[in-house]
Amino acid sequence: MARVYSKNEFKALEQLAGFRDIFYQHLSVPGSKIKSSNNNDAELKKSAHIFIEIFCENNFADTDYSIIQLEPREFETADEWINQITIDTVLKCLTYLIWNNKIDEGYFVKKVKDGLIQKHLSRLKNILEEQKSAIKLPEKDMGAVINFSEEATLQTLKQA
Repeated sequence: MARVYSKNEFKALEQLAGFRDIFYQHLSVPGSKIKSSNNNDAELKKSAHIFIEIFCENNFADTDYSIIQLEPREFETADEWINQITIDTVLKCLTYLIWNNKIDEGYFVKKVKDGLIQKHLSRLKNILEEQKSAIKLPEKDMGAVINFSEEATLQTLKQA
């Protein structure tokens, strides 16, 4: 059974999905002339740390990796599998990558650079966009709440 996410969890998932664009600039592209610099690597490590903090603060970790071990065999490529997984499975994959980083320091950053994290975050972003458009929101009230920061939302609610 799929987990139901609260409004705050949904916002946190959107934050995590937003790291797709942040991490994209750090991808290792074969034949690319962009060289990794110490400053660039430090920024990537900082971004990865913030990502992991948000992930952990929202209790998204799920260590039931059985689906990761079994389901991909049904698909010809890993990309085909990633493009059809659910939010729950994306979170399990991210948990696995984060946990391996605890064992093998730098593993998460390697997975950013090889594009795996970006693929999972792209899938997460696509799912969230699909779910957001499927939810019928009142035209005036809720649309503004979703787009505002918490502080701006509180100010808007006080004015109403």
